[in-house]
Order: sequence, then C-alpha cells, then structure tokens
Amino acid sequence: MIKSATVLFNPKKREGARMKRDVEKFLLQHNVKLSKKGDVVIAIGGDGTILYNKYYGRPMFGIGSELSFLCQANAKNWRSALEKVLKGYKIDKRAMLASELDGKRLPDALNEVCVRRSEHRIITINLRAGGRDYRFRADGVIFSTPTGSTAYAYSCGGKELPPHAKKYEVVAIAPLRREFKPLTVDENEIFHLFVERGDCADVIIDGQLIFPLKKGSRLKVYKSGKTMEFVSAR
Repeated sequence: MIKSATVLFNPKKREGARMKRDVEKFLLQHNVKLSKKGDVVIAIGGDGTILYNKYYGRPMFGIGSELSFLCQANAKNWRSALEKVLKGYKIDKRAMLASELDGKRLPDALNEVCVRRSEHRIITINLRAGGRDYRFRADGVIFSTPTGSTAYAYSCGGKELPPHAKKYEVVAIAPLRREFKPLTVDENEIFHLFVERGDCADVIIDGQLIFPLKKGSRLKVYKSGKTMEFVSAR
C-alpha cells in the first residue's frame, strides 16, 4: 500500500493547481501522507510533465488528458484509478536510453534521444554500430525506446514496439530520397554518431533538454542501466 506521496503539477496548465489541491485532499482522506519524499510521485499535467520530472527515482502515477500515452489516468477518471492503486499496486519498469556527448553522460531518455539541425537545412549523419556504417542526409535522427516508439519515432515511420520489447529503434527524420530506412535493433546495440564538418545540430532528450552538437562532436547512444517505474493497480 502507498503510505506517502509527492504531488507535482505543471504550472503552465490552467487547471493544474486546482487539481493538485483536489488530489492532495483525496490522498489525505485515504490516510496517505503528503511528503516531498513520498513512496510514489503523482504528476499532474500530461506526458510532458512526466518526462520533465522523471528524475525523481521513484515510481510515478500520471494524470493527464485522454490523449496521454504515459499517464495512467485523466481528469475524468483519476479518482477511481488512484483509489485502485492505493489499495495495492505493482511496478511497471520501462527501459531508458543513455547517451554520451564527447564523453559526457547526458540525462537518460524515456522516449527518445533525438539529433536534429537547429537551422532549416538537412544534415549529413554518420552512424556506426556493430561494425556497420550508415551515412545519410536528413533533418535528423531519432533513437527511440519501446515506450517512445508510439510517439515521435512512429510519426517518422518507425514501428510501434511492445512496451517491454528487448529492442529499440533508430529512425531518420525526413531522410533525403529515403536513404535510411528505420532500424529495429537489439537492446544491447551501441551506436556512435557524428555529423559531417560544417553541419551543426542539437541533441534533444525527450523533447525537454537540449545540448548543442558542435563540429567534431561525437554522440554515443546505448541502453541505460536504469529504468523508469510506473505504478498500476494489481
């Protein structure tokens, strides 16, 4: 059972503060203590709120819209969904991707590690993995987890993977003449990337965090040893 919880909300959402008060009142009525170090984190706002706050290192319960893929509940059903979780819950672990930019570890990604040009031009991308080399021109490239395969990668032509698949995807963003077809690779595959001289781009983690990929920079992408945990009713 959940004995304590941390409640977060997206301040950009107009109803966020009100819903936070309603959720906290609901929790107190069910004898759940409110704490900054609660057993679980309840995030109000949508998938973006979860992605922004995924670094708490605790299981998460999301309340978003009816279009959310990551959230377990929405504004209409959160009371019944949360009540079931409070009676007993299980942990759903989701794989994440790690990345290193010039040897420096970047924050892990739950959905995707994306590389794309900051200007409105294509870039020439070079990839290496398992002795194979790929060179293609595109607006960018996405390294997607199974969880993220329903999002940006899917819109760019990738497959929708089962959430616990032991694989991940590499999908080009609008490749010139379709020079690069989407790849589904084993979860242990490691990719090395660089863009050719004169091309500058950004590394974007889960659509939230941006890091400049400078001339001569190298990016390494691989499965993280960490997982993201969600709570669901037993």
